[in-house]
Amino acid sequence: MKMLQKSAYDLTFFGQHITVEPTSRRIKIYQLPPAKNMDTFMDRLKRLSKETHCDKLIFYVLLDNQEVMSSYNADYEGRIQGFFNGDTALIYAIFLNSDRKQSENLEAEKQVMQNIKERIQEGFTFGLPEGYSMRWAKKKDASQMALLYKTVFKSYPTPMNDPEFIKEMMQNQVYFSIVENEGSVVSACSADILPEYQSAELSDCATYPNHRGKQLLSYQVSRLIPRVKQLGINVLFSYSRSVSVGMNLVNVKHGFQYGGKMIRNSNIAGSMENMNIWYKTL
Repeated sequence: MKMLQKSAYDLTFFGQHITVEPTSRRIKIYQLPPAKNMDTFMDRLKRLSKETHCDKLIFYVLLDNQEVMSSYNADYEGRIQGFFNGDTALIYAIFLNSDRKQSENLEAEKQVMQNIKERIQEGFTFGLPEGYSMRWAKKKDASQMALLYKTVFKSYPTPMNDPEFIKEMMQNQVYFSIVENEGSVVSACSADILPEYQSAELSDCATYPNHRGKQLLSYQVSRLIPRVKQLGINVLFSYSRSVSVGMNLVNVKHGFQYGGKMIRNSNIAGSMENMNIWYKTL
């Protein structure tokens, strides 16, 4: 498994694949052990969560693991169709701190979804305005990209304000696109490939405020989709801030399906926010 940074890393835990992400105080579990080992596995997970100061366990499981999750009082949060090499992943959460489970900004979230419904039309076309150009990012772009992320986000689940981290991601099957204007990077996003599952996450999407409203991210996504499909990816999925119209609207424009909502899931834009799940089978 790859380790991309000190604050988030993959482990083989009791022979199963998990990811620890202390910045967002969460542990993601992608594989379950045999039923006879589940109690020990869960006890050790909770011990690990204390050691790493994480208070949310997130399980990506197959359909036939629903009863197992229910037996541990896990909360169903959503699904990603095709996540596991074409098979659906159900997403469950166990909250180890009752405060973490309390959802906020429900009225704002409703307004976002209503706004999206009102703005959706048929037959979207995606192009760049005059003076803008897109290309695939290179290591030499890392400093400008880091400045973009540092400017746009007060906080972020991964250290995208570090050029060296961005360069490391580029070496670990993360494909970045950038849009330039007058020779400077003004927008970027990525597809983070999970080769063991033949799925990919649409992530790290950011545009400077004075360049928004020009479909820069929508255009990049239109180019990323065929690129990841050529790599044999089954599904492209996205986690989008539930209180922000931006990426939720981009996802809908490109035919992504709504998969649910992950409660207080990501440390982003200065607080722990709910994230909408979106996915597009390729």
